[in-house]
Amino acid sequence: MIKISASGLVIREQSVGEYDRLITVLTAKNGLIKAFCRGAKKASSKKLSATALLTYSEFTFTKTKDAFSVQEAEVKEVFFELRNDVIKMALAQYLCELAYEFCEEDYESEEILRLFLNSLYLLKTDKKTPSFIKAVTEFRLMTLSGYMPQLIGCDRCGEYETAVMGFDKESGKIYCEECAPQSVLKVPSSVIKAMRFVALSDFEKIFSFTVSDDNIKIFENLTEDYLLNKTQRKFKTLDFYNVIKD
Repeated sequence: MIKISASGLVIREQSVGEYDRLITVLTAKNGLIKAFCRGAKKASSKKLSATALLTYSEFTFTKTKDAFSVQEAEVKEVFFELRNDVIKMALAQYLCELAYEFCEEDYESEEILRLFLNSLYLLKTDKKTPSFIKAVTEFRLMTLSGYMPQLIGCDRCGEYETAVMGFDKESGKIYCEECAPQSVLKVPSSVIKAMRFVALSDFEKIFSFTVSDDNIKIFENLTEDYLLNKTQRKFKTLDFYNVIKD
């Protein structure tokens, strides 16, 4: 039997019978851990809150054969307040689905875990708008996952920046105003600056910039289109979020 102690964020929970849960936890060193938690839904269980969706907890897992079980769980941080706001909760559920899509089992995910914890904290405390948090989280996640666009300069002439620039969501290339093909998205240079900042800054700084609401919407739509193009899949939680956010 293998024993693992790890802090992690519960990104999925599934009821098993009346009292048990099957949870998926995003951890720093072990990536995704899918674990069975016996009696977690009993009112008297110490694991009731610690194994709920959107809870960051300290876990002790045991592994027998190919299955993990939760032996102990203690709450470190909860994000239950998000359930009081339908837009925030919808975004939080989408972020959980992204974590499940981009992370793997037995794969170090420390930076991605930090990214999602910071995103949920900012969402909970209203320090940034949902659109801002979504755009930054998506774009940094793409960068960490090997999908960072080519942001150094125009792919054709090398021009670093013009007032309006083009972005190709398929190739991830940028173009100056003169070289941009008709088929690519045209965006203000401030959006390109935001992309560069989020992709290239130290982790502690990625949420510490300001941009107009209009440009945040452009950044959000651009990042979403780029992510969907690269994953080639639909996210039900994203569809729901987009329906209710406006």
